[in-house]
Amino acid sequence: MYLIVTILVLLLFGGYFFWQNYIHKVTSYTFSIPKKYSSLKNKEIVFISDTHFRKNLSYFFIDRVLSEIEQIDPDVILFGGDIVHETSYDQVIEHTKDFFSQLVKIAPTYVVYGNHDLESHRKKEITDTLKRVGVTLLDNKSDWITFDDPNIGFHLIGLNEEADSISMKQDALSQINWSQESKKGLNILLAHYPHFIEKYRRSETKIPDLILSGDTHGGQVILPIIGGLYVPRQGFNPYYDFGIFTDDTYSSSRLIISRGLGNSSFPLRINNRPEIIKIRFN
Repeated sequence: MYLIVTILVLLLFGGYFFWQNYIHKVTSYTFSIPKKYSSLKNKEIVFISDTHFRKNLSYFFIDRVLSEIEQIDPDVILFGGDIVHETSYDQVIEHTKDFFSQLVKIAPTYVVYGNHDLESHRKKEITDTLKRVGVTLLDNKSDWITFDDPNIGFHLIGLNEEADSISMKQDALSQINWSQESKKGLNILLAHYPHFIEKYRRSETKIPDLILSGDTHGGQVILPIIGGLYVPRQGFNPYYDFGIFTDDTYSSSRLIISRGLGNSSFPLRINNRPEIIKIRFN
């Protein structure tokens, strides 16, 4: 009897941890836009982050993620950094090629690097792979994104945050090479680290309307009421863990933090499923 109970308990725990780590969820946000940008209305962005590809990649999980994004049928796909976790194996580069080559078939895909990508000794190979499959890498630059009206769109800004981000300029966006700066539209910032948000908002003329970040993995373990348990560089009970954040000082600016798709050094998620974010302009 005890053996049967033990087996059932192990199966339940195993099923729970599988569900938490390999069955993603879709979180939807509606982003209100001024009437003058009406041609952006009903356009959709998929935002994903932190795949942390390893040698032992779960193809089941990746196929489900790609299938979900295909069903959403977004107008653009944005990736917030940490593509890879370890690059000792050639399979990790192959995973990168296979995954992003499928994404660009769904919609134009834009990427910024995270700390794991920037610290990788195979960063050049990753960069060459992304370019070869048609991904746009935003390395301290912006791209002017339009859909139906070439004069109405948004500046998609990508920030390259080196591992020593503490040394980043106080006005982080001053280093950005602005594309189509004369065009008037929304400012959307892809930046891996959410806790540097005040540096992203220093320039009064370039305050992002929407900031999309990753890195936190939702705190890896999400506790009821408390939220994320621990995030490197923020510590225990981090303020910037996951979800949407507003600030009365910057009433028109929003921060959305992805829980990410993969795991970093800690191998398990608890009460914290992998996440695909869907953002709809309204």
